This record gives sequence, C-alpha cells and structure tokens, in this order.
Amino acid sequence: MNIVYASDDNFAEIMGVSILSLFENNKNEFNIKVYILDSGIKDENREKLISLTKKYGNQLFFINTQNISKELNSIKQDRGGASQFARLFLSKLLPDSCDKVLYIDCDTIIRHSLKDFYETDFGENICCGVMDCISKQHRAKLGLKENETYINSGVMLINLCTWRNYNIEGKIKSIVNKFDGHVPYADQGIVNLALQGRIKCVHPKYNCISVYTAFSFNDLLEYRQPSACLSSIEIEEAKIDPVIAHFVTLFCMSRPWIKNSQGPFFDEWRVYKQKSPWKDSPERMERKSLVQKISGILYKYIPRWMSLTILGFLHARVKPRIM
Repeated sequence: MNIVYASDDNFAEIMGVSILSLFENNKNEFNIKVYILDSGIKDENREKLISLTKKYGNQLFFINTQNISKELNSIKQDRGGASQFARLFLSKLLPDSCDKVLYIDCDTIIRHSLKDFYETDFGENICCGVMDCISKQHRAKLGLKENETYINSGVMLINLCTWRNYNIEGKIKSIVNKFDGHVPYADQGIVNLALQGRIKCVHPKYNCISVYTAFSFNDLLEYRQPSACLSSIEIEEAKIDPVIAHFVTLFCMSRPWIKNSQGPFFDEWRVYKQKSPWKDSPERMERKSLVQKISGILYKYIPRWMSLTILGFLHARVKPRIM
C-alpha cells in the first residue's frame, strides 16, 4: 500500500498524528510505504517520523520537493504552500515502481482500514475521490459545467500508470499557463481540471470534510448552494462513522490542534496525538482571517437562517467574482 503525504515543518506534527492513526488502524496491511513530499521538514521532526514508522514496522521515504521548484514558480500560492502543490507532480517525484498511490492531506485521521478504498476499481478513470459541493458560479470560474465532477483533493486514490500515460503533468502546465498561474482553488482547481472526465466519485466516508460534519444537510445546501451534491443519506452515513475524518478550514469551526477547540472527532485526534512523539507539544492558537472571523460572528450571533442566507450569498455568488 503506497501512501503519500505532503508537508513542511509547520505541519509535520499534524501529519505525524495522521500517520500514526493510519498505522494504528491498518495493522493488517503488512507492507505500508509512506512517501512524504518534504518541503523543509527539520531534523527533529524527521527523526520522530522515522521512529514512529519503525515502531509499526512500516517503511518511510522523504522526497525532497526542491527539484520541482521551477515548476511551481508560475503558480500563485494563495491556498497552501509549496508542499500542497507538490502532489501535482507525483509522477516525477515518486519512483516508477509506484503504479498506484493514495494521497492523504495532513489534517486528517484514518479511523478504519483503508483496504477496501485502496482496492477500488478505477475502471477507465485516473483518480477516485469524494465530491465537494460548490456553486455553479464557482464551477463557471473554473470553466466547468454545472454537473461536471468536482472533488475535494485532500484524499485521492490515483492510478499513476494512467496518470503517466495521459501526461497529466503536461495538462497541469497548460492549465496553469491558461490562468496565468492564478487557478481558482489553486491546487484543487488544477487537479479537477486536469483529471476532468477521468474521476470516479466514491462514498464521502473516505473523506468526510468538516463542512459535512458542521452543518445539517439543509444548512449545507443553503451555505454552499451547490449545483451538484451528495445525497443526504450518504453524508449522514459519513458523519456517523467516517473512514477518514478531514479537518478542513471552516469559519464556524476550529481544528483539533487549536486551543479550546471542540468538534466531531476532535477527541479522537487528541487520543492519537497522545500516542505520538508530539504528545507534549502545546496546543496552537487560532489564526483565522478577518473574513473568517466576521463570518463566525455573524453565524454565532444572528439568527441561523439569516446568517446562512448572507454567508451563502457571499460564498457561492460573490466570492467567485473576486477570486
């Protein structure tokens, strides 16, 4: 089983907790190879990651991403750092022996075995992922039709053989040039455009993002105003018992490593942290943007229906015009 993470030193601890949860809940997968796309992880954290991996009898490989720095120069990095964009160049960075990989964002915990997901039949597709719900205005900004597939790129099962055969990295470069480096939703937008028509959607339990756990289904529709969305049944199933819980940034919810934060599966994340080499590291302070802070205040202090109407209009209709 080939697993890929990408991180700099700031997120190395968060990634380490995710990797520990991966090892804890996949002990029957005797051959787990973890490849870390390394954008500057310091020796102390590297040693902890190596020690953690040896403890579980798995393999760990650090891949320096400096060799692709020229590829990243033209990308406007307004969403994440270089480590997030490194996944766009997997076929260059990973050995030819890797024919299939599961990419996982650092801000996750793996709660169950990944065997069934990893063995998903690609069919004619290059990638398997979970549908993200965005408005038709966001899709139009990318040049996607209302019902074309759009996934959250934080968890992707990738057929690297087909990726190489279809020269996806060449398509990525063309997309970046087309948008003059400023692709909406950055790396996620690029992935969806480059793989369009070759993406298979899977159950949201394999990437249960915070927007699904934070809102009721009706509130989710009001806030995101999606032109296409998962069913309420699928989302509820994912919320109850996800295989992968994904703690994405959200205006109305912090993340589990933030001081005094609360939310679904936060306590589980902290249990894994206490088992990790970073158990004594302090909680972090909240660092939300001004827009996120104002949105959080509106959501908390005015009637829910009114706040979601306002925030939904801003997110679904206004934001695409100013991105």
